[in-house]
Amino acid sequence: MNPTQRELFELAKNASGVLHLIGKQLSDADAQAIAEGLKVNTTLDTLFLGQNQIGDAGARAIAEAIQANSTLTGLGLYENQIGHAGAQAFAEALKENQTLRHLALNGNQIGDAGAQVIAEALKVNTTLTDLHLKDNFLSNAGTTALRQTGNITSELAQIAAGAAAKAATEIQQLRSKLATNEQELASKDQEFATSKQQLAAQEQELQQLRSDLAVKDQMLATNEQELATNLQDLQQLRSELAAKDHELKAALDRIDVFERNQPAVGSASNFDGTILQVPLATLVAATNNFDADSLLGTGAFSRVYGATLPGPRVAIKRVSAESIHNYVAFQSELDTLSQFRHPNIIAILSYANSHDEYCLVYEFMPNGSVRDRLDCKNNTPPLTWAQRHRIAADVSRGMHYVQTAFPDHVLFHLDLKPDNVLLDAYFNAKVSDFGLVRVAQLDDQSYVRTQNVQGTKVYMCPEYLESGRMTIKTDVYAFGMILLELVTAAKPGILLKRTARKAANNQKCIEMLDSALHPTEAEGQSVGELVNLALECLEDFAADRPSFGSILVTLDP
Repeated sequence: MNPTQRELFELAKNASGVLHLIGKQLSDADAQAIAEGLKVNTTLDTLFLGQNQIGDAGARAIAEAIQANSTLTGLGLYENQIGHAGAQAFAEALKENQTLRHLALNGNQIGDAGAQVIAEALKVNTTLTDLHLKDNFLSNAGTTALRQTGNITSELAQIAAGAAAKAATEIQQLRSKLATNEQELASKDQEFATSKQQLAAQEQELQQLRSDLAVKDQMLATNEQELATNLQDLQQLRSELAAKDHELKAALDRIDVFERNQPAVGSASNFDGTILQVPLATLVAATNNFDADSLLGTGAFSRVYGATLPGPRVAIKRVSAESIHNYVAFQSELDTLSQFRHPNIIAILSYANSHDEYCLVYEFMPNGSVRDRLDCKNNTPPLTWAQRHRIAADVSRGMHYVQTAFPDHVLFHLDLKPDNVLLDAYFNAKVSDFGLVRVAQLDDQSYVRTQNVQGTKVYMCPEYLESGRMTIKTDVYAFGMILLELVTAAKPGILLKRTARKAANNQKCIEMLDSALHPTEAEGQSVGELVNLALECLEDFAADRPSFGSILVTLDP
């Protein structure tokens, strides 16, 4: 028993006089607990259990209890869910019980079979004088069986009279319904005649439509012939456009070569000043001995800490000296970033170099990486479409500068991805992490080759991944994957590329957009343009990819 049933047991066991448990939502299990208490009760006279949810199982338990109880004279089980099995249990109890005088079973689900077994029990029971069975499922067969017992005739007469009145009412209702149906049938006959006339008129109209359709078919055949001619003209125009597009790409590539042979101008400049070397102890003190509370993020071979040195807040990249590879990456990044300054390239401020570890000090980027913002890390709001488009333009501008900053050689980043694109307080993007950068001399060769392929595989173009070939289009492939991530906020991969190509072919690029965004009509058009640009950057053959110069013209005309 649960606590409620234990309480009901104690109540039934110790009650005296009259016990009211009406409308308590009592179940069969509750009734069984009450029955157990009733078996040992010697002072209870009347028990009311009406308007509950007691079914046959609960009724059987109560029936067994009244066989053992010798004081109960009144039992009310009206408006429950007792059926034939419960009625049969009470019939068996009435054969044994000699104290019960009043039994209320009205408003249950007892049928003729249940009434008949109770009637048989009443033939041997001489004490029950008041039996209520109204509002059950009884017909004349059930009431007749009960009436023949002779000792409860008053309510049975009422049941029989009620059944007869109910039958008369139902007959009257059926007659009324029949008359209504006859009227409806006559109305339907009239409607059918009208519909038949309308159908004849519609058939005549259909014949006219067929005649008109034949004329339209003839006109359509003529139009199809004209369309075929127009399609041939369109195909010719497409061929001419493809040729012009090829010429444009070739011209833009020539412009790139020209720009690489010019000195940098504008806000970007070659930087040949000395990067300040600071004592490692200064950085240790600024980060409280590289305490975890100062940690901003971790990479494969380094950790980045926030700190405050004299001047603005900075980010300190701590590179472990566990392998020569880490030292090479440290020196490569230091050498590269020491050569120039650009608004879209992370600025190195100072460095520390000891026998067991190396540190690079950068300008602090308060809005973290593009990947963190696409993931809404730390519950940050999603990037707006305008911010995403500007990030794409900033990255292309920074990479165009990296490839054209020096007249005699070109730089390959080789680890371009959203994790390595950082955002300042105004969400201006800056390319970072130049630890894998490679330098190639500009000569007659269009590519260089390496046996040591490094970077993040999903951003590697086929020729670099498979054979170690690097060209000025190698980083363009990674940029194409970044564009798809900016559009969708999804993780990179071959599936994302395939999904984008399918969406572009079906002109459904807008369906790829990050669900957190609700673009305007103009922004929706921009989404399609960015997806198509990404797919150009992700072409398998390097020659088919645009240069960063042409990408920048598209994104920042």
